[in-house]
Amino acid sequence: MAHDSIIPRLKKWHDEDEHQKIIDAIEGIPRNTWDYELSSLYARALNNMERYEEALKILLDIEEAGREDGVWYFRVGYALYYMDRKEDAAEYFQKAVDYGDDDEDTRYLLKLSLEAVERKRQGRSGEYNPELYREEDVNCIESHIEKYFGKFKNVFHEVVSPDIHVDIIIIEPVPERSYYVLVTSGMGAHRMHVPGELKGLERAELMVCLPPEWDLQNLNDENCYWPLRWLKIMARLPIEQNTWLGWGHTVPNGGPFADNTQFTTMMLLNPGAFEENSCECIMPDGSTVNFYQMIPLYEEEADYKIQNSAEKLLEFFSDEDLEYVKLDRKNVIRKRV
Repeated sequence: MAHDSIIPRLKKWHDEDEHQKIIDAIEGIPRNTWDYELSSLYARALNNMERYEEALKILLDIEEAGREDGVWYFRVGYALYYMDRKEDAAEYFQKAVDYGDDDEDTRYLLKLSLEAVERKRQGRSGEYNPELYREEDVNCIESHIEKYFGKFKNVFHEVVSPDIHVDIIIIEPVPERSYYVLVTSGMGAHRMHVPGELKGLERAELMVCLPPEWDLQNLNDENCYWPLRWLKIMARLPIEQNTWLGWGHTVPNGGPFADNTQFTTMMLLNPGAFEENSCECIMPDGSTVNFYQMIPLYEEEADYKIQNSAEKLLEFFSDEDLEYVKLDRKNVIRKRV
């Protein structure tokens, strides 16, 4: 059902800052008849009345229709900004610009969001100076990813990059590989501090494989976002703790990653379901970037690995267990106790 007759009135009230009138008028229309435009104008009025959580809920309800609308991204970013979720807001403001909402207000709120994140993360003023790949390095990494893991069209571009710039490349399921492959691009710009005898392991990128039903469009939900969050956490850990990551290393979360899983720890392995050469990319300068796959473990499995070894733990796993994240995977240690 179209609501063309009321739209001019709503826009006039907006120009006159009569936002409550807009809310009252739209609430007088049956909710099941609202179209995308009416819902969007309702959310804008809620934002202007400082009812940000309600506005965000309405906007997320129309996310499917708003995915290529810069104004939708701006309104989500606006709600998040005033809910003090500045980092999330920055990502939406950047998407708003990417989708054509290059308004002065959008640019200004993006700038404020980035500055707020910088203050929070660094605790001081100053410009970011992240370690970055050169253009030829990026081309080399992307060629390696496409050759061994699959062609890609989508990338989650990082907006805030205080130390390294970590994008996440999304490779969609295909008939011969029925799951998502998510791969970082940027971690390897930093050379980790590895023991002298392990020369050649200074640079790394990470990946995680997710089942085809995983909802990558609903990343406001931690049940969907936690694997991506951990790609970023693991990518930055060597910088933050002046250490290194490699095959068999485990990193605990201190509890389950999210409400939808009892996995508590990440382990790094070579990409087992791909060609042997997929784990090493030779860069233009002759150095090697090593690719590791994140495998989530249960607490008992992580404890067993620490007490014994990664090799001993892997004896209990089938190849299928390690192919991609299975939330219903059996605990290979508990079932033997």
